[in-house]
Amino acid sequence: MIEDINGFLVVERLESNFAKVICKICKNEFVTAYYSIKRLKSCGCGRPSQLKELPEFINGFKTIKCHGYDTKRGVRWATVECKKCHRIYECDPNKLKYRKHCGCMKKGVIACRYTKSHPQLAQTYKHMMARCYNKNNQDYYNYGARGIIVCDEWLKDRNLFCEWALKNGFKENNNLSIDRIDNDKGYSPDNCRWANSIMQSRNTRRNVMNIEIARQIREKVKHTKLTKIAAEYGISYGTAWNIAHHISWKE
Repeated sequence: MIEDINGFLVVERLESNFAKVICKICKNEFVTAYYSIKRLKSCGCGRPSQLKELPEFINGFKTIKCHGYDTKRGVRWATVECKKCHRIYECDPNKLKYRKHCGCMKKGVIACRYTKSHPQLAQTYKHMMARCYNKNNQDYYNYGARGIIVCDEWLKDRNLFCEWALKNGFKENNNLSIDRIDNDKGYSPDNCRWANSIMQSRNTRRNVMNIEIARQIREKVKHTKLTKIAAEYGISYGTAWNIAHHISWKE
């Protein structure tokens, strides 16, 4: 049975004392508390200027844009920026004063939004952190013990690491892994890249060879014996032979 309250037509009573109501001004259907109908003036369909202007910040959350009253949700709606992870999202601004974050925190740390969509990338971050900060990790001696650290930007928010990775060549199951360009520096956007196993093997501290030296060897072999070249560069005869014949260290 349709009920008329304060000019609003109650179409259906719902659970928890809510009701589907037809607005007396715009005739749109919306949901509201049944006992508040007699105090309503509209469903929120009035001019945006009639809504109280939102402050620039609410409990630390930055308000970016007010979308007015959402009749489908039955609440005011706005675009805001999370005070913890700085994610841009939409919500009811009236509830911000009770919130500590947008749901991004987990056990005091900003949770990763890419765990489900990019599990390999999330694991890469986990292993990177372990190498640098977990003394029980088998590779710690070669990373954290040498002073290799993760930059503050990635350390505070793993989502920023994931965003950088996706913009700089990372793809799931592409056989690429994170590689530091300068092995004496830590993990940061300006010192990292995505490399295959060959590129990484050439970029280790144990490796005295590089592509420039390989080119020198190929040039010298035209007029110098390989035994002398191997002794000059401190490499084995077999390594020198492979380089000279373009088997290893290919262009």
